[in-house]
Amino acid sequence: MDIPEGLIAAPWLWLGNLLFFPLLAFALYRAPWWRLRSREGQHLLLGACVFTFFLWNVKAGVTPGLNFHLLGAALLTLMFSWEFAFIVMSVALAAVTWFGDPAWETYALNGLIMIGLPVLLIYRIFLQVDRRAPNFFVYVLACGFLGGGFSVFLAGTAGAGVLWSSGVYSLDYLSDNYLPFLPLLMVPEGAFNGMLTTLLIAYRPDWMRTFRDERYIDGK
Repeated sequence: MDIPEGLIAAPWLWLGNLLFFPLLAFALYRAPWWRLRSREGQHLLLGACVFTFFLWNVKAGVTPGLNFHLLGAALLTLMFSWEFAFIVMSVALAAVTWFGDPAWETYALNGLIMIGLPVLLIYRIFLQVDRRAPNFFVYVLACGFLGGGFSVFLAGTAGAGVLWSSGVYSLDYLSDNYLPFLPLLMVPEGAFNGMLTTLLIAYRPDWMRTFRDERYIDGK
């Protein structure tokens, strides 16, 4: 869901600015910047920004504002926690905006839909899993697979709702040409995030900030 220039009325754009930039500022304030003291931490964060940029450029479009692409929000949130995931995706969105179709005037609204809602949803799921069912399989299934799938569904429906409420597309048009495909996108999104989460836990557990062996594996 990449909303281009000229489709959305000013009130929606102002709402995006009002909600997105305070969230970004809070993420910048809360982020554990000490993790970037090491060269590996710096490379990991920069690599995640580049990876997300290219991931978001692999997309299929229906009409302006109605695009399908993987988000990767679950993987990034589980790797970095919500603060750095928010920052990484914001940097990637800035690069996509610079080189692609969306305009800077829709940056905050796109960020709220593609970053804010998915990251906060996944982090909320993680907190519930960590509190109620700290188990490796529950972590991967609920946070990676299901979290990834529901995050792209939430972003897609929120973006479609903004376009519908702005009068850009009718509900009938969205129901025929966009909304039925969102459940289909949930499967590859969930598989993508879940499989990469599993691989990183197996081979690079030090990259997964939200995962701890002694809590999710030992004694389970």
